[in-house]
Amino acid sequence: PQFAEFIARNLTFADHIAFMGLEMMGFTKANLSELWIDPWDYREELYKAATYLADYGINISIYNHQLCLLDSQLWPFARKSISDWKNDYMKECNGCTEMERCGGFFSSASLRYSDHIKPLM
Repeated sequence: PQFAEFIARNLTFADHIAFMGLEMMGFTKANLSELWIDPWDYREELYKAATYLADYGINISIYNHQLCLLDSQLWPFARKSISDWKNDYMKECNGCTEMERCGGFFSSASLRYSDHIKPLM
């Protein structure tokens, strides 16, 4: 949220800010315990930052996140952007009514993903 405030106040030329969930690749597997942050644990900060920027009229996109981990007010900013050939869904997603809109998972997410994944009804 503090960085969002900095952007809104000091980078007034910014037109579009993208928040991106990153793919686990390279040396991630060897360092997973030090690199992994559950999206559930930063959901409030993401909400505050995205809505703050949106209130300033800045276009927002949230890439590579699962809808069940986002506050529903952030869904309009969520983008389904993972390439089809590396987009997966976990068994916990079975029966979800929002799968077509959901960002899904990079196939590499099988290494680790949130314990808070659940189907939306």
